[in-house]
Amino acid sequence: MRSRLRRIQAPRGLVLRLVAAGSCLVAIGAPPAAQAAARIFRLPAESLDQALVRFAVQGEVSVGGLPAPGCGGRSRPVQGSMSAEAALAAMLPPGCDYRVVDPRTFKIVGSGPLTATATPARAPMGMALAPLVVTAERRPEPLTGAPYPASALSGATLQRLGGETFRDVASQFVGVTVTNLGPGRNKIFVRGLSDGSFTGKTQSTVGLYLDDLPITYDAPDPDLRLVDVDRVEVLRGPQGTLYGSGSIGGIVRIVTVKPDPAAREGWVEAYGEATAHGSSSSGFAAMLNLPLAGGRSALRAVAYSDDQGGYIDNPPHRLRDLNFSRRNGGRLAWAADLGSGWRLDANVVHQSIATNAAQYTQGPYGRLTRNTGVREPHDNDFTQLGLGLVHTGGTADLKISAGFVDHGLDTTYDATGAFVAVDEVPGALKAFDENRRVSLGVLEATLTSTAPGRLRWLAGVFATQTRESDTARLRFLAPVADPLTLYHRHDQLAEEAIYGEAAYDLNARMTLTVGLRAFTTQVSTVGDDFGFAGDPTVVAGGKGASSGVAPKLRLSYALAPDVVLYAQAQEGYRAGGFNLPSFARRNPGPVIGAFAFRPDRMWNYEVGGAAPLFDGRLVIRAAVFHAEWHAVQTDQYFANGLPLTVNVGDGSNTGLEVELLWRPDERLQVRVSGLANDPQLTRTTRLLPATPDKGLPGVPYGTASADVRYRWPAPHGLVAEVSAQASYVGRSYVTFDVGAANLMGGYGSGRIAASLAGARWQAEAYVDNVTDAQANTFAFGNPFSRAAAMQSTPLRPRTFGLRLKRSF
Repeated sequence: MRSRLRRIQAPRGLVLRLVAAGSCLVAIGAPPAAQAAARIFRLPAESLDQALVRFAVQGEVSVGGLPAPGCGGRSRPVQGSMSAEAALAAMLPPGCDYRVVDPRTFKIVGSGPLTATATPARAPMGMALAPLVVTAERRPEPLTGAPYPASALSGATLQRLGGETFRDVASQFVGVTVTNLGPGRNKIFVRGLSDGSFTGKTQSTVGLYLDDLPITYDAPDPDLRLVDVDRVEVLRGPQGTLYGSGSIGGIVRIVTVKPDPAAREGWVEAYGEATAHGSSSSGFAAMLNLPLAGGRSALRAVAYSDDQGGYIDNPPHRLRDLNFSRRNGGRLAWAADLGSGWRLDANVVHQSIATNAAQYTQGPYGRLTRNTGVREPHDNDFTQLGLGLVHTGGTADLKISAGFVDHGLDTTYDATGAFVAVDEVPGALKAFDENRRVSLGVLEATLTSTAPGRLRWLAGVFATQTRESDTARLRFLAPVADPLTLYHRHDQLAEEAIYGEAAYDLNARMTLTVGLRAFTTQVSTVGDDFGFAGDPTVVAGGKGASSGVAPKLRLSYALAPDVVLYAQAQEGYRAGGFNLPSFARRNPGPVIGAFAFRPDRMWNYEVGGAAPLFDGRLVIRAAVFHAEWHAVQTDQYFANGLPLTVNVGDGSNTGLEVELLWRPDERLQVRVSGLANDPQLTRTTRLLPATPDKGLPGVPYGTASADVRYRWPAPHGLVAEVSAQASYVGRSYVTFDVGAANLMGGYGSGRIAASLAGARWQAEAYVDNVTDAQANTFAFGNPFSRAAAMQSTPLRPRTFGLRLKRSF
């Protein structure tokens, strides 16, 4: 019988000899009484054989038994101070168990044969749900007990909440608000840290990631459909150390389901909806996972399409339900085990959204109507290519990620009645067309320590380049005339950075974390100004550079493995940029000379904690924070509808956020969250009409949400479930200028659903906007007419839906 011998050097000179003979793995050399002693375990999710080696070294114990029938796959992550037996029980995946051979030796045993069946739509009754694991801070960690302000929702929860896109479920994340301009046009805010309700040349305050790669710079959320998603994570507060420029408010990370080389599976689903006062909606999605190369590789494909019915009418032109939209997209992911601890991942993502008309209301014709003379369509086309190379094993794990994003946005506004250019056709029915194309390339390499001991570290290098082109034209529809080009500009931003973070266990309970990012950014703008009658084309622009460091400091204390308190301070930043000079010349007044806008920076200070109580049936996470924001950048509009970007002043926010999760048994789950905060503009530069101490645009003083789910076993082996959700968004203003026309929010909304699931199929019925609420969610729709007419964006009216899903 042949055997393998592997020799591992453990702490303080301890030597482990791991010998695999036939079906038994034996470890020799652990010290006595190792099992009972509490140790600090940091065990990431990885292949089970690697995880057991890491566990044996960190716990100074012996472990054997692999391969075991029915036992395999990836381990569960474990973090905290506990006994070796408790850590082993927590890390083993389903299908695996263990036996205690003696106080220093464990044997792994299987609980049954492995099967390659599709994952059921709902967890079977009697099976505890696995703890949710997040990787927002670049390391796999259980959400419960994580010493930082993070939230996550699993893929199953997203589906139950009706999460077609992130906006659909944003209110269920504490402290998250989203504007409501329309599909593919919205802006995300976290913790009340708003730089304004409009998108333009400022980098987004929230970093949006698909797996490990950023997918936006200054563009709105591309509104990717959440199909075949493992989870969505939200990391709150500035994240400059780990994520760099633009993460002032936080991070939203969509984590997809990875190709599985052990399962040939798939599913299809379809849904239909009927909306009161509007037209119907429908859609479908499908997934197929194929193992390749004898289980060393896998391909996972996702495709989807949906039509969202409209509900806004235009009585003057006898048009009904004109704000319908169509979304088509797909994702193709490939993963391959290259051997010796190396793994290669590749993916391509594409989605297109075509919206027939905007969804705001305006004019004298009543609810759900608009009286514009131009239809105002919008297109959003998104493509991403990604490549990743990962090596695990040894004393550190290496991850290299590269990606490219191509994002095109085409928008039309009715510009009739606005004086946009001195040489336009007087009194014409005219449309303003803006065409934007953003390309984003990124390369990042991260090295993460895995060796046992008190010190854990990570180090990385990062480089990104963003190129953007914008063209704006006036089209004259009646009387017909040649279009007038207003501007054409090219922007480029490059950022390079090195960063690192180290966490040191001062003792078994207390950990000190220190991080630092050193960065440099270069910004350039070149613009062609066509807008002045009789003047030749003017070429203008500018170049700028900035550099600095973004530090992070955190002290955490573990009262128990999952009970943690922490205090931290960290900084975020954004690069500056340029306006075209024609904007200032065409609009005389206080904004003359506002050619460049400066970088802005934010410091955030907070204390928080997390604790499972009553044997884990109740989990509480809470934090108190204070943010100081200097030289706040904002995208705004001139009175004639053209955009500009300025530093409006300084801001601050102080708040309290709380999340509660109550699971008294496997049937009932209640989740409640809320944010009370005081976002303010504390100083104004007087470049814009702005009112200090009246709040920041688009973010209320308070938000709250609740989600209740109850499930029970039904006849014939089925599982039944009912759920209800409610959310509240407080009042806010759409701009820095306080006025009745800018007021919005102050509303609640709800959803109810019921489902019945078998091993391979699921049926769900639901009602969105149960009370048919008619609130103004966003007091904006068109920059050219907002000064002349009140604008309001309603919730989608009450909608009834039915969804069917079949797995195979």
